[in-house]
Amino acid sequence: MDIVIVIGFCIAAVCACKIIEKTGSEIKIFMVFAAMAVIFLKTSSSLSSIFVQMKYLFSQGSIDEQYIKILFKGLGICYITKFACDYCRDCGENAIAGQAELAGKIALLMISLPLFNALINIVSSLLF
Repeated sequence: MDIVIVIGFCIAAVCACKIIEKTGSEIKIFMVFAAMAVIFLKTSSSLSSIFVQMKYLFSQGSIDEQYIKILFKGLGICYITKFACDYCRDCGENAIAGQAELAGKIALLMISLPLFNALINIVSSLLF
């Protein structure tokens, strides 16, 4: 991934949005969403190599694959929630962004419950 290209695109998209905003056009919202999608697609191409490397590292540590799935799901929830919250805030909807953050936190807590269960089992086995 070439970060210079991504940052250049971000700056160009912001400048274009500011120019369109001055004319009062409502197309700015769609432009922001399209720019966010393009940036996500450009950066997501490097995710597969990261996933392969992380799986290798976890396999070296003999960590259960279930925990790797939880980690990746949590990471996905964080990215999707951040994406949605930024979009809501850009549209001026801070209350909706706050509720999206709350929903993301609850979803993250829900998928991490098996990790908490395993941690409690480890601690209780060490104590008794």
